[in-house]
Amino acid sequence: MLTERAIEIINSVGVINVTYKNNPVWIQDIESENNKVHVKDLKTNEVIEVEVSDLVENRN
Repeated sequence: MLTERAIEIINSVGVINVTYKNNPVWIQDIESENNKVHVKDLKTNEVIEVEVSDLVENRN
């Protein structure tokens, strides 16, 4: 995923399905300057920092 798309998703009114390593996540914060995001794993509630390029948008 590109940083610009992650910003669009975090600012979105609707729910957009995003995964990290096939686990559903919620984008909490974006660090544009270093292409990192803080995401909450929706299965474990763990908050982790990952590369924005490792996120996948799941369009149904």
